[in-house]
Amino acid sequence: MKRLRGRSRGQALVEFALVVPIFFLLVFGLIDLGRAIYVNNSMSEAAREGARWGSVQARSATPAGRNSVADFVGDKMTSVPDPTITVTCVEALPQVGCRINDILIVQVSTELDMITPIIGQIVGQLDLSSTSRVVVNN
Repeated sequence: MKRLRGRSRGQALVEFALVVPIFFLLVFGLIDLGRAIYVNNSMSEAAREGARWGSVQARSATPAGRNSVADFVGDKMTSVPDPTITVTCVEALPQVGCRINDILIVQVSTELDMITPIIGQIVGQLDLSSTSRVVVNN
């Protein structure tokens, strides 16, 4: 009996050594997935808020106003790495500037690197983007 007990001491250590890397890969993979979802949600919310903010009080009527909308959106995305923000206006009638009943479009995109090196090699960079369209009220 004592001989059998002495042989099984290393068994738990070997099982632990086999399971721990897989466990950590799953844990850090979930952290990377959660981070990607958080960044995507932040971009969507910022684009939505920026489009709504730009559609009221004639903020989108001039190029300078559209730049202020882009700045507003950029301020909302502190957790997004290197966002690219584009604010455009689709005009209902050919005219200068964005007027009532035109559509203001706010597009946000970024490239997200994974934190976990193994997952980063498998998945690569994630290209995340969000678009919000709103009818100009003023």
